[in-house]
Amino acid sequence: MLKTRVLSALLGIPLIIFILYSGGLYLYLFTAAVSLTGLFEYYRALSNINISTNKIFGYTIVILYYIMFLLPIAFNRPGFLIALSVITLLIYEIISQKHSFTEISINIFGIAYIPFLFSHLLFIENLRYGNIILWLPFLTAWFTDTFAYFIGIYMGRRKLCPAISPKKTVEGALGGIAGSVAFSIITGIILNNYGIEIRLIHFIITGFLCGIASETGDLAASYIKRYAGVKDFGNIIPGHGGILDRFDSILFTAPIIYYYFVLIGDLI
Repeated sequence: MLKTRVLSALLGIPLIIFILYSGGLYLYLFTAAVSLTGLFEYYRALSNINISTNKIFGYTIVILYYIMFLLPIAFNRPGFLIALSVITLLIYEIISQKHSFTEISINIFGIAYIPFLFSHLLFIENLRYGNIILWLPFLTAWFTDTFAYFIGIYMGRRKLCPAISPKKTVEGALGGIAGSVAFSIITGIILNNYGIEIRLIHFIITGFLCGIASETGDLAASYIKRYAGVKDFGNIIPGHGGILDRFDSILFTAPIIYYYFVLIGDLI
């Protein structure tokens, strides 16, 4: 299993590096593809417990949402996505009466949880220093995961959330946050030496926040899988599971990075 995970990483990491370095169309296509695939995995997991969702509606909304990024519009795209999803789906279900209120809510949640959260990568790219900041959601998540894994193995004693993820420990979680902060500090020092004018304190804060967000994102995905009674969301990435299994932390770290740098504005 470990060998398979390593081989998949050796193939996948260069692809992610190329996408983040190139940005633009490559990032757009990657974000849209991950959103659609992730939503497919989400629907499939819930079908395991006979939750019926309006899949065609969900896919159509996501496609329309990403088409909107190609159009010169001024209004709020995420707000449009959520409003259109809620209003349209409720009207359709009132007329057809094919799904329960629980199933309608689960469908809307899936759209907000996956394509909406993941699309923050596109918002990050448009920020000041966006091409640099874009790396942070991924790298903080990966360093958090790596430090949490090894510290959990060698030092883990107290269970973090045994009902959701039995293998995670408090020590591993704290180690993951420490790893994220350490990486962020090193990154900040290097970037400042190359003329990127973002104060080191912001890397420390985002490292801390992303460490927490990364582990929360992983636990959230584990919660959904346990609810659906599945071990993994899929097997598209050998040794890692599905798209959601690999990018569950990014769903949380990307919004954290975007809103933090939007809020601090000129303070960087």
